[in-house]
Amino acid sequence: MRGLREIIVAAAFGVAICGCRTSYQEAQAARQDVMFGTGEIAIDRATKMANSTVNRKLGAFELARIKMLHGDFAGSSAVFGPQLDELFEETNLGPVLKKGQIAGNILAGTLGDDRAIPYELPAFELLFGLQYQAVNSLALGQHDNARVYLRRATAVQEQLKEEYGTEPESSESPAEADAKAAANAQNAATASSQITARLAPVADMVRASYENSLAWYLMGLFFTKENDVSNAEIAFREAGRICPAITPLAVAPAGGGQDVIVVYEENLIDMREPIKIPLPFGGTVWSVDFPIYSAPACPPSPIAVEVGGAVAASCIPVVNVQALAYRDLKDRVPGIATRNVTRAAVKIAAQQVANHVNTGNSYADLAIMLGVFAYNLTSTVITEADTRAWQTVPEHVHLGRFALPAGKNSITVRNARTGRACEIAVSPGGGTKIVWISDVRGFATATVLSVGAKGTSSWARIPSLL
Repeated sequence: MRGLREIIVAAAFGVAICGCRTSYQEAQAARQDVMFGTGEIAIDRATKMANSTVNRKLGAFELARIKMLHGDFAGSSAVFGPQLDELFEETNLGPVLKKGQIAGNILAGTLGDDRAIPYELPAFELLFGLQYQAVNSLALGQHDNARVYLRRATAVQEQLKEEYGTEPESSESPAEADAKAAANAQNAATASSQITARLAPVADMVRASYENSLAWYLMGLFFTKENDVSNAEIAFREAGRICPAITPLAVAPAGGGQDVIVVYEENLIDMREPIKIPLPFGGTVWSVDFPIYSAPACPPSPIAVEVGGAVAASCIPVVNVQALAYRDLKDRVPGIATRNVTRAAVKIAAQQVANHVNTGNSYADLAIMLGVFAYNLTSTVITEADTRAWQTVPEHVHLGRFALPAGKNSITVRNARTGRACEIAVSPGGGTKIVWISDVRGFATATVLSVGAKGTSSWARIPSLL
């Protein structure tokens, strides 16, 4: 009997310590590869996720973004396009986001963990996907397609604002709400309050996770180029409601010259981390898994644009993506806590039943008890919190606008905090030029786009300013 016990326990520990590295560790390796490596590890991971069932959308977005960072706009567009198109219905009143296509309102089973649930994009990630597809379209000379994706980005915000106002989005289904009446409600509330308290200092810097002033601003720019004054005013006004500092940039700079807009994406978003919170269940204590962001609020860098050695514009932080991500998780923590605590309660109940089983065969009774123990031990060690998130979106987005004097064909973008700068060529032409910079710390890329007139786009890899 003792030998049977030792075999089962040893098997449980063996499975626990000999498995592959966790998905969180794989995500860390992919993030480092994006920032400082060749991208091969990140591309391989994203491709595998895109070909899976539960991570299809997340993998596709990661893969498309990595392709953008390598200047493959056609390849990125081909990946983004089908994923984004399936999320919307085109109606006479415009695009409408299909119900159930935003993360939230998901009730998981009591076995396994949240990572077994198909990944649905949080609103802020969906908005960045739409913005990036608009950039892809502009880079490929597809002005009308860019407008379509920006219109969808604003429609998402309109739809969610109508449904939720600026109140937190709830992730709980009626079944989850009912579960709070059960005996484990206090544990769920305890864990939820611990996590939300840690997220709040950053999360509460924004009103809602689905507000993005840049999407509205770019839509207003398109309306302006189409001489649609009334809709342009609406779009710019909505951008200003979300970020008042953006309002002065709605008007083209005076003094003639080339109208230039600089979008600077700073760093990569924080990673969600797994933590275990010990909670009491009857006469025992059980560690329950939760996702969390642990980094404090990161202030945006002071970014300026210089022309001929003089400052032409100071870029304004317009999207605090770190806060949007923290807010999204904070709003969904109650539902996560209910699910995870319920799973823990089921495992403990199964063990209690197994401990008192009586089949009339002592060896069989012991095998059942130790079998349940081995399963619970193994699943407790191996199971992780659901830390899945789109890793290649930025931490902050800055915006600047100025007139590039005639005869000048380059700008210098400088980070006053680090003193680092890079020069970017801006070819002359009609319309407005958008210089879209993505700085992932290990390197940066600069894409020059034309809005409102035909013009060639350019892409270059540049030194990081961080």
